[in-house]
Amino acid sequence: MGRAKEFMLEQEERGFYSVGDKFLCSRCIGEEDLGRYVRDQGERGECTYCGNKRLRIIHFDMLMEFLVDCISEEYGEPNNVGVAWDKGWCGDVMDSYDLLGELSIPIENMDLQDDIISSLNVQQWCKRDFYNLSPSEAYLHGWKSFVHLVKHKSRYSFYRAEDEREFNSFDEIPPKYFMDSLSNVVDSLNLYKNIKVGEKVLRVRVHDKKTKLNSANDIGSPPVEFAVYPNRMSPSGISMFYGAFDRRTAIAETFEGPNQTKVASVGTFEVTRELVVIDFSKLPPYEGLLSGCERDYRHQLSFVYDFLSDFTAPVRKDGLEHIDYVPTQVVSEHFRFIHKTKEGKKVDGIIYPSSKLYKRNAIVLFCDDKECVEHDAKDGLLRLISLKRINPNKYI
Repeated sequence: MGRAKEFMLEQEERGFYSVGDKFLCSRCIGEEDLGRYVRDQGERGECTYCGNKRLRIIHFDMLMEFLVDCISEEYGEPNNVGVAWDKGWCGDVMDSYDLLGELSIPIENMDLQDDIISSLNVQQWCKRDFYNLSPSEAYLHGWKSFVHLVKHKSRYSFYRAEDEREFNSFDEIPPKYFMDSLSNVVDSLNLYKNIKVGEKVLRVRVHDKKTKLNSANDIGSPPVEFAVYPNRMSPSGISMFYGAFDRRTAIAETFEGPNQTKVASVGTFEVTRELVVIDFSKLPPYEGLLSGCERDYRHQLSFVYDFLSDFTAPVRKDGLEHIDYVPTQVVSEHFRFIHKTKEGKKVDGIIYPSSKLYKRNAIVLFCDDKECVEHDAKDGLLRLISLKRINPNKYI
């Protein structure tokens, strides 16, 4: 075999063809992730496409190798993916020009765009998950199916429930297995936070002006006989500590004002032992296809963003909230009693974005009234250090 033939085969194997000894800068590529790659990997030099000598540049082939690796995470050649052929491809297949359009890569320099398309040659592309759900779609479909099941079909034995459909795609997550999948996602993304001894959490109770709250028993988690209303993370009869890290958020999560006939008592508690909580409030930044991020991580993160919008969605107090809260109640119970961290530790609670205030966080701790104690107590999980009576209308 001649050297020219070997060179052609090498280029076909790597997924792109060389267009010569050319260099490009981040300004010409335009796309944020690709531009970051150029800046991180490049060196100062002259851009072949715009002539700029002040920016970092990389060799065209180096960019193409990275670009093809990223694209191949989600797209492949139809024959390799297994797309059927019957006088033409049986499904959505595109050429390289249309692929760049679908990916919305804002290439600023037209000569560079032409070279990229030429480098990709006449290759055709289709989605890797052509006949199946993508991983993030599988997670989201599993969550939606789980929500429907526990709200309208089987609430207390869903983990034993058989799927009523005759056929499931192999990539679908049956509702009875969804909690395990969610635990795996939390572990993979490391969505944990340690709350150290002495850190403060606030809890608010709104009440009539004539009522006076004086103790940890008054302001802490309610005794089970008074836990009569369903909440986002707990059904009626189960006591938990709902709080926040600042006064305004704690009030917003509790007070439906304005109401001049009500006052609020704010209890500040300090933590007496280090807590491990699942933290949905500080997700890693979303990573796009061209970020170079691992596929599983990217899809799990994409799902968690969608999941969290459901998990923290405002619920109307229209008499049906006991139904709407069921999925999040099941999730919190799973995290409380079943889920463990990679180190085998149990989880003490969940931090989640407030449904009332943008960029503020609420917290639920899996503890009842017996764990909320006075400032001089020796036991307990949460020690009351201050209790103040305020006008909640000033905080809305």
